Amino acid sequence: MLEPDLVPDGSVDGITASPSAPGVDEPTGQSTQSRRRVQRTINFDRSVLERARAAATYLASYEPQAGVRSLADIVNPAVLAYVTELEDLYNDGEPFRPVLRMPSGRPANR
Repeated sequence: MLEPDLVPDGSVDGITASPSAPGVDEPTGQSTQSRRRVQRTINFDRSVLERARAAATYLASYEPQAGVRSLADIVNPAVLAYVTELEDLYNDGEPFRPVLRMPSGRPANR
């Protein structure tokens, strides 16, 4: 697994976080306690999206016990599992500090 690129201040390149004094852990952005859904635009590989949409459609129609009623019911648990794995690998199992915003698009080549 690849490690993220770090910029001179020690933050992950391409992610905006507010600086804080050493030893002071002040998260930025809104509280992660909110259970409200937020719509975001992300890009999927076409084959991955087609398979996920097919699975969500089939499961919602024919396998209600699966608990999948929409694409979000597949995507949310998958992203949570991967983020948890990344936290375990790169942040001693602790959540990463929330950020205010991430720049859109791909990071510039180095």
